[in-house]
Amino acid sequence: MAKVTAPFLIKGTIDDINFVVTADGKNYARMRGKTGITAEEFKNNPIFDRIRNQGIEFGQCVKKAAVFRQLAERFNSLAKDGSVAGRTNKLLLEILQEDATNPQGKRTLTEGLKTSEGRECLLLFESNKLRPLRKVLKIKERYNTENQTLTFNNFFAKENLDWPEEATHVHLETATTNWDFENDTFQTFYSTALILNKEAEKQTIKITTEKLLGNQLHLTFLFIGFLKQNRKKQIFLHRKYNTATVIASYTPNTEKRSLDFPCLRGREILMISSKV
Repeated sequence: MAKVTAPFLIKGTIDDINFVVTADGKNYARMRGKTGITAEEFKNNPIFDRIRNQGIEFGQCVKKAAVFRQLAERFNSLAKDGSVAGRTNKLLLEILQEDATNPQGKRTLTEGLKTSEGRECLLLFESNKLRPLRKVLKIKERYNTENQTLTFNNFFAKENLDWPEEATHVHLETATTNWDFENDTFQTFYSTALILNKEAEKQTIKITTEKLLGNQLHLTFLFIGFLKQNRKKQIFLHRKYNTATVIASYTPNTEKRSLDFPCLRGREILMISSKV
């Protein structure tokens, strides 16, 4: 650093030289430091390997996340919050990190989803974190992977749901998808929608989707949407009041089909379906 000797103080920049006035009134000149790196340096310098590898893996998850959000797009359009895209990216990155066969930078979501731990991460994922299933639904549901049927025993709508103030009806529906995550394709079947009045009598409810044709990863989503009566129509409340949740994850031919069991926690769904 050079000291400036002059009858006046100089402050600012000339070419690559910065003139600095200190708090005690002294004047110094110093060369500007080199800032930033070139694309070539970032590509070839091994010090940036970790950052590059993280970028490669994250980019892969972003692409897969766009497909994941389409698996039950009808539900997601009616029940989601503003963070769902970011949370989906984060979820799939966590699953990718379950890939123990490849080094960082070459790990894949495909390998991560082949692990039981990776598939377990998908369970109870909420499209709308403001209305999680365990807050909205106050009764234990049962899901049977053999016939893709969701059952609510002795369902009393008024007491078994957390109702928004304006709601007069509830819309219950499931969707089951066969997700070929290696090739980014899927087939989704939606159940028939069941709409109940808030004052409906206690009853047993069964909701079923068609049998899937593929044998990749099967995911089942539950949608609980609230409506309000508007003259002769029922209109959905804003999506922030509704719920869409992954309630089952199952891979045919690698896991035995489970009998009817309660979906008390996401972990149980996979633990009960034991390996062949």
